[in-house]
Amino acid sequence: MESTLPLHRHEPNTLVKMAKHLHQRTGGMIGSLSHLIRAAAISAILDSTECITRTRVKNICIDHSSESSARGRTASLRTG
Repeated sequence: MESTLPLHRHEPNTLVKMAKHLHQRTGGMIGSLSHLIRAAAISAILDSTECITRTRVKNICIDHSSESSARGRTASLRTG
């Protein structure tokens, strides 16, 4: 997936390094992951940074199911 991104300043393996965070954000759902990465890439193109960062990924809203699931996992990590 990462090799198909049309970003000029994107460092290879950035998404691999963020795998745990990406899984937490998407609940492991491939559709949500695809949406998240695509939205982050579009955002990076529009603001001319041409790279995906953890901060950018954190600021992208994805589908309701993934967002709700991610909030639940974060809350349970804090209380568990």
